[in-house]
Amino acid sequence: MSNLTQSPYCDGLRRRRLLKAAGAGLVGWLVPNAASAQVWKQVEAIRQIAGTAAVVNDGLDMSLPLVAEDGSSVPVTIQTRSDAGMGRIVKLDLFAPKNPTAEIAAFEFTGGLEALKLSTRIRLSESQTVVALARTEDGRLWVTERAVRVTTSGCVAPAGSDPENEMKARVRLPKAWKSGTPAEVLTMISHPMVTGLAKDTAGNTQEQRIIESFQATLNGESLVSARYFRSMAANPYLKVDLVVHQPGELRFEWVENTGKTAEHTERVTIA
Repeated sequence: MSNLTQSPYCDGLRRRRLLKAAGAGLVGWLVPNAASAQVWKQVEAIRQIAGTAAVVNDGLDMSLPLVAEDGSSVPVTIQTRSDAGMGRIVKLDLFAPKNPTAEIAAFEFTGGLEALKLSTRIRLSESQTVVALARTEDGRLWVTERAVRVTTSGCVAPAGSDPENEMKARVRLPKAWKSGTPAEVLTMISHPMVTGLAKDTAGNTQEQRIIESFQATLNGESLVSARYFRSMAANPYLKVDLVVHQPGELRFEWVENTGKTAEHTERVTIA
């Protein structure tokens, strides 16, 4: 993963060509059907979150490419279905079960979101089924799964960050918000997300260095916070619909596992 060329789990995961197959057969392999969408039950980290709670398989949609040519940066979008009647979502967890670290990211939404729409980019070490698990304020859990074929493992991809520009933030907000109406917020922080798993060309294993946490606050009150793991892609990217009810200062903070931080502030105006 990252800018490294070898790792313990990369053996046999070099670039390979996709075999030609009948369209129906390939799609059937890539997209789990209702009967097979139970990957989450095999992941210990997910079972620990779920506990004895009932898990609902209908309500969330996840968008992923059927085939990811570059496993180091795979776009993913999770959103609620308008007719699901899920209630307010307070937490969202993403998992890549076949990665060395199954957890990708964990998001928390203070006050909850009536409608979730979140996009980010993730690393995948091999072909697998990605899992998203949402918790609503009433304690219910909602799961969705999506299979993706990876042709180039994310563990052998080049670095996606310029060392001279690391920890620089980019933020895009609406020019004016409407109180109580979801609006798109886009953030990105330049960072290589060194996983600490792979060896460089000299045979040395680089120490892990990742963006570990992210938070957005309005006038000091949290809107969304996140914990990132090494399965997040380089230059951690987040696009999410948020709701505000008052003007003020919207502050973003990213924290590296070394303790280094980056901040960005924007003014929120209510139309």
